[in-house]
Amino acid sequence: MKKRIIQTIFIILLLIVAYVRITQEKNPKENKIGIKETRAALGTFVTIDIRNNVSNKRAILDSAFSLIEKYESQLSLSQPKNEIDKINKSTKKIIPLSDKVFQLIKKANQISKVSDGAFDITIGAILEEYDFINKKMPSAAEISQKIELVNFQNLQLDKDNLIKKNKNIHIDLGGIAKGFIIDKVIEYLRNQGIGNASVDAGGDLFVMKNNEDEYWKIGIQHPRKTQKIFGTINVQNMAIVTSGDYERYFYENGKRIHHILDPKTGLPANKSVCVTIIAKDAITADALCTAIFVMGPKNGIELANALENVEALVMYEKNGNLEYKKSNGFDKFDFQKSDIKN
Repeated sequence: MKKRIIQTIFIILLLIVAYVRITQEKNPKENKIGIKETRAALGTFVTIDIRNNVSNKRAILDSAFSLIEKYESQLSLSQPKNEIDKINKSTKKIIPLSDKVFQLIKKANQISKVSDGAFDITIGAILEEYDFINKKMPSAAEISQKIELVNFQNLQLDKDNLIKKNKNIHIDLGGIAKGFIIDKVIEYLRNQGIGNASVDAGGDLFVMKNNEDEYWKIGIQHPRKTQKIFGTINVQNMAIVTSGDYERYFYENGKRIHHILDPKTGLPANKSVCVTIIAKDAITADALCTAIFVMGPKNGIELANALENVEALVMYEKNGNLEYKKSNGFDKFDFQKSDIKN
């Protein structure tokens, strides 16, 4: 717990410094078209870009960010004494749940089932042992001790309750909560009559329509050349989530140790380098991005092809080269690969 608090404080300080720099360099953009602003939230930077010309656009924007802040305080592991913290600390077998957490765990278990456990929120028991600030990973013995706690089937939902088969199970909603929150913001914007907008939370993105040409041109980051774009897609009214081994990592004995863990081993997943998912909602895209990353290009693309309204791009390394596979319908979003050599 002490280590997690130190890590949280460190991350917050970094975000504050970076956010101050952003606000100094680029003031919120407000004009006849709409309003756009970036703020520190969800452990990253969140940009909301409203492109409807409405008189109360500032109030709508502020309320959208307030909504993010509310849900983050309720769902983040870094927030002590919230519902997730109480679930993890509870020694009871049956734990009452709020409706939002019930729905989150229900969705998580659905993705766990279709991915054969490649996505698993009970990975929290092991993930908390990794220290990305001090660049330390748990020992093989520590992983072996905790791996028995990682199994989504040890979480069951009954009416409004969660049943933990082992009191030491720790859940981590980091692989799905951001998508859930983005969907809630999009729902709020639609209820306010906003139809042209985007919400970008550091790799998790939902775009509505674009007032200029309906579609948004989205750049997919190159996983090994972080200032470059691997390719672009044209999207509207869809979620786009990209996750890779370049986001949180360190090297140990020449090996990249990153934050996307394989629930079956407790080790960083090594079959993918980067995954982009396009789906109808951000919660689905968020969870599937992790699942397909763990599954790798062959099984991951097979899963994407088997699901409705889901497309995937999986980048992976083979013989030192960066290669990629696409789901059957990925090109319908006008995917254009950049001419950068891999």
